[in-house]
Amino acid sequence: MTQPFLIHKREVETDRQTAPVKFSDTIRRLLLSWEIYLILFITAFLRLFNIDKVIFNDDEAGVFRMAHDAIANGWLPLTSNRASLGNLNPPFVIYLFMLPASLSADPLWGQVMVALFNTAAVLLTYFFVRRYYGRLAGTIAALLYATSVWAWTYSRNIWPQNFLPFFIMLFMFTLFRGVVERRKGWFFWAIVLIGILYQFHGSTLYLLAPLTAAVLFAFKTIRWRDIGLAAIVLLLLFAPYIVWEYHTNFADVTMILHATTGQQATIDTEALRFYLSFIRPMLANPYLDPIARIRDNHLLLPNAQSILATTPLRHLYLFLRAEFYVAILLLLGGLLIAAMQILSFRRSAPEAEPKKGILARWWSEFWASPYKQGLVLLLLWQVAPLLFLTRHSIVLFAHYFIFFVPGQFIFMALCTTQIIAFVQKYRPGWGRLARYGMGALAALVILAQLIGSSSTLFDLTMGNFNDHSVFPPYNDLHSEQNALQEADRVAQQRHINRIYVTTIKFHTAQALEDLSGQVKTPVALINIDDCFMLPSPEAGPVVFLVTPNDWVTNTILNQYTNATLVSTPPHLGGDPYDIYVLTTKPAPAPVPHAFTQGLQLISPTAQLLQNSTAGRQLLTTRWSIPSTNKPAPRTHYGFNFRTHANEVYTTDDNINCLPTATWAGDQLFVFHKSQQGNPFPSQISLQVSTYLSQPQALSAGPLTMFTYYEVENSLQTLLTADGKNSITLPTTNASN
Repeated sequence: MTQPFLIHKREVETDRQTAPVKFSDTIRRLLLSWEIYLILFITAFLRLFNIDKVIFNDDEAGVFRMAHDAIANGWLPLTSNRASLGNLNPPFVIYLFMLPASLSADPLWGQVMVALFNTAAVLLTYFFVRRYYGRLAGTIAALLYATSVWAWTYSRNIWPQNFLPFFIMLFMFTLFRGVVERRKGWFFWAIVLIGILYQFHGSTLYLLAPLTAAVLFAFKTIRWRDIGLAAIVLLLLFAPYIVWEYHTNFADVTMILHATTGQQATIDTEALRFYLSFIRPMLANPYLDPIARIRDNHLLLPNAQSILATTPLRHLYLFLRAEFYVAILLLLGGLLIAAMQILSFRRSAPEAEPKKGILARWWSEFWASPYKQGLVLLLLWQVAPLLFLTRHSIVLFAHYFIFFVPGQFIFMALCTTQIIAFVQKYRPGWGRLARYGMGALAALVILAQLIGSSSTLFDLTMGNFNDHSVFPPYNDLHSEQNALQEADRVAQQRHINRIYVTTIKFHTAQALEDLSGQVKTPVALINIDDCFMLPSPEAGPVVFLVTPNDWVTNTILNQYTNATLVSTPPHLGGDPYDIYVLTTKPAPAPVPHAFTQGLQLISPTAQLLQNSTAGRQLLTTRWSIPSTNKPAPRTHYGFNFRTHANEVYTTDDNINCLPTATWAGDQLFVFHKSQQGNPFPSQISLQVSTYLSQPQALSAGPLTMFTYYEVENSLQTLLTADGKNSITLPTTNASN
């Protein structure tokens, strides 16, 4: 086999020592490169345009709220939010978001920070590939990455995984500094970065493969002080999380091990389909399991109103589809060329090494070639984890594959430039044709991706999608903020001193609660999955903000209030919010022989509430709240209901109503659901308790530490006048 062809010998001479270049000269050369401004413009535009119209559901709200709480209260975060496996994540991302949270409580600036980090990730890709594989390869790789619609999808919202590409490029820089450049000091930074990456997402443990190879290739550059300092900094990085794990007897570690071991494993191509999705020009992927797409609400597809379906761009569909297959060929070609370069070797002169075998000659040359070792690191980053993920015992999500980015685009760029170099070396007369031909092919792939990403950006920020096509349904920051601000405007204009807001668990509960602190009028939020709340009839008019597609609220408002619809703030991709000004109809007197404190029963029966239009029904009990509880950060005033029936009947036997504020006389409607197909009983028995739900806090002297969890304090079981802890109610029909 022959010596592997290099891309640009002028720029990449990795097999021998080169004279050091001044940092100022490097900066000057980069600033004089016209392509960097094109890359920066495209990247920043795609990631910052309409940045307020980005998903802001419970995950995003929970992360930013913890960062804001840490700043506002001087608390130390021990964990981040909950992972898809059920465990709590380490807290580094919370510390990162404390930067924008220290400037503003508005999560918009958190989204801006994510977009800026991902813009920087594209620039780092350009710098990395240009440094080690040439200017043309760096330009192609960066533009492919900048225009990838799947990479764009995970580059704007507040999510720990969205920081991965930036820190992964820093990680690869450190590995190449040690392996390719044979510099010292890289090991310390590599260990620190792998610790940071793991805190963003556990999938980055697969990066231990290239890290291990780098240690083997460049072990002579590792100093004992690097190991010691890395261990100390790694311990400091994980110290808060270790405190939490010690407090819980390492419950999260046990949960992760249980979820990833001992489960039946499956071998399939789902990992490959997710991996290849990042080089598709459109979010729509016919090769991806529809269930896999629906369960990730970031993979939101445009609807029939998409500009790719309603404008002349529809004629480009075949072009975009063909581009995907070209991209696959470029990716596959890059991987194969890298493998061939690693396996190639120079033919040794017989008189020089007459007794050396082929394998020995290859190993000798490989061990002396930092260039080939760098390619091994890239392959271990891209290929090894993909092979492991083909056999999996857990459900795979698209965000598990973010740590591969931007490796796919680097190999596509290498394929393009290496083919040019090969032709120029062996067919010099065709060199110009190869350069322009492969350049045009790369440009067409980039153009196709740009059409796909820019059209998706337009569609998803203009509302050309169905918000309920994914789960949880899609909610954007702009719509939520606008609805709350409109409700506040109505309240201020009409001199109303309170706002009630309905939320849905896992959809809008944390998001709207987080944003409600930005309005002037006091706000009470109630989760309508389990309960509903109305003001006292004596309270006068109040403003009521209703979540879209909420049949429960409409049913109760029609039956128990005099409500006037005054505004319908738009909701991106779905039905609008409804804002009512309402007064509650007169309520019956409290029922005697019920509980004597905490809650007053105002309906002597459990009523079967029905809505024929929605085809739904609920068994409800109706109560009056005697005390006023003002809104406070991350505080809920809890009411727990345990339901029992004497018949063959199953209910949600443990219902928690968690309003964020109450006013004396507020009415509480509790929903007692049955399993589908089961009849409602003729009577039910209830046990009720009240409590205060607040962030879990651990104290160590003057230091207060907190977690994502909330704990129940001040638990009080309600009793009747004769000391009983339960009451029994008959059921009646309250049809609507």
